[in-house]
Amino acid sequence: MDRLRVMTWTVTTTGVAGSASGNADSPSPITGEVLAVYVDYHASAPATTDLTLKTKGDTPPSYNIIVISNSATDAYKAPRSGAVDAANAAITNSFVPFAVSDKLNCALAQSDALTDAVRVTVLYRDIS
Repeated sequence: MDRLRVMTWTVTTTGVAGSASGNADSPSPITGEVLAVYVDYHASAPATTDLTLKTKGDTPPSYNIIVISNSATDAYKAPRSGAVDAANAAITNSFVPFAVSDKLNCALAQSDALTDAVRVTVLYRDIS
């Protein structure tokens, strides 16, 4: 039976102010569909912060789910993938949730050195 689940983790950054980076994997794998992502930045995170949420790549190769560039504004996003037909042609204005069977990885760049620079919360449909 499908169940809605929530998974949260944080990313700590190290390095020089404005160019600090860090990444962290989700606590456990997700088998299902990513429905929404909430990013909650540290109050001192600079507006130059780049965030990439992607699959870790353990099963199959890694792919990006969401990329947010030059922002430290908390945000709720519902990332979607473009749908294609059987011939791999894009279906106009058609989008589907990202299917995942892997851990997720959140990477930050161009930030300051911060403990818990961002808290990532993923809402997903669990089909395991």
